[in-house]
Amino acid sequence: MFKKAIVEMNKVSFQYNDSYEQLKQVDLTIYEGECVVVTGPSGSGKTTLTRLLNGLIPNFYEGKLTGTVTLRRKNISEIEPWSFGRFVGSVFQDSRSQFFTSIVEDEIAFSGENYGMAPELIRERLGELTLKTGIAHLLPKDVHRLSSGEKQKVAVASARLTEPEIYVMDEPSANLDMRATKELAESLSSLKERGSSIIIAEHRLYYLLPIADRIIYMSQGEITEEWTPAEMLALTANELEFYGLRSPVIRGNASILGANRKALQERVSLERAFIAPGKRKQRVLEDISCSFGKGEVTAITGPNGVGKTTFARTLCGLIREQAGTIQLNGKPVRAKKRLGKMWFVMQDSDYQLFSDSVYNELLMTHEKDAGAAERAESILKELDLWAFREHHPASLSGGQKQRLTFAVGLMNKPDMIILDEPTSGLDGRNMRRVVKLIRQMASSGVTVLVITHDYELVCGACDRLLFFQEKKLQADISVTASSAPKVIKLMETLQC
Repeated sequence: MFKKAIVEMNKVSFQYNDSYEQLKQVDLTIYEGECVVVTGPSGSGKTTLTRLLNGLIPNFYEGKLTGTVTLRRKNISEIEPWSFGRFVGSVFQDSRSQFFTSIVEDEIAFSGENYGMAPELIRERLGELTLKTGIAHLLPKDVHRLSSGEKQKVAVASARLTEPEIYVMDEPSANLDMRATKELAESLSSLKERGSSIIIAEHRLYYLLPIADRIIYMSQGEITEEWTPAEMLALTANELEFYGLRSPVIRGNASILGANRKALQERVSLERAFIAPGKRKQRVLEDISCSFGKGEVTAITGPNGVGKTTFARTLCGLIREQAGTIQLNGKPVRAKKRLGKMWFVMQDSDYQLFSDSVYNELLMTHEKDAGAAERAESILKELDLWAFREHHPASLSGGQKQRLTFAVGLMNKPDMIILDEPTSGLDGRNMRRVVKLIRQMASSGVTVLVITHDYELVCGACDRLLFFQEKKLQADISVTASSAPKVIKLMETLQC
């Protein structure tokens, strides 16, 4: 059967203004109804490739473009910027950057209104989408107050409203829990069955293999490998490590599990704490009692929007607990006093990057510290960021920014560090680097809390897993080789 090409890239190279070449002589053809997964190390050019397909390059991101890119045999230079959205639905790596309105229902309807769809059809599709994606309860909410995972769901629903021929998604599962990721896979499978073409840049591969036709591997701006799902499943553990890939199947490999270190002494504890995102806001967690030991690594998990980030912000003093007590080294400590004792690495890395270079970002507030320069160099090399030390943080890829905020946290040597989705957007190689650094921090006596949906991180670095649901702490599980299947099942199903 003859397959029609819907995307064609011929010897395409692109370099952002004042940056290095991101794509080099790329040749790629994608056919109608095909699902193509683009993977590879952070900074390899995956996001740049997606921006060529949805019109952001060259209409928003300027630079030097050579070669030809055609959608349905029409050169992208001949397509009006406003019309790309008619046949290309986009989900960005940072979903916040694609929102136009403040209310979820308005945001999902916006693309239909923008292209003149009949109000009745918009309402019909809006109802169908929210039912399929399980976000009907979010419709009246302020989109900017949603959790990162909830924002991601809204972005996917918004892209689907006009039923475009092509879907271009950049790390769509990065902020989703494992159950929501499974629902995303089901949604993508449904789109493929209807004949849509899907291009996904992604590090998490396990949920995509059942629907992918091809997996394309990029390195340093070039397409260097191409596999079928069967060929990817046949890659050995050594080959996966060589390519810097995550596991294409869900498994808790005993060889990567944490050592289940015994905590030396209690460092932080909560007694009957009631937690809310603000003084007069509705409580998201109630009657929480737990403790964290010196040198212990604890994973915090639960459904998107359950209150994990609010829990972290309360612990480190950014938000005051509504009731109960939080103790540090056995003594009750108010929110203001906790601020200088704990370090919170936020999920949205842009909020924590202020300097004009990667190197200066680490030295900020440490200019007079003896050995700060050597320590910054060591950390940047450990996180594979030394080559970018003179780059502006804003010029980094999403995964590189994530590692940079982690590096800043390491520079501050806190008693306790809280990492919010530290491996979101990271390839396998850098995920394993983060695991190694977390273990090193714990070995030095730092108490580490990790908010995550990443089962590989939990099995690789954590001693315990706390599971929150329906405003309560529902489970506290030691992470060992024998408990790994139970931990993974809990994260997959979100059911104790």
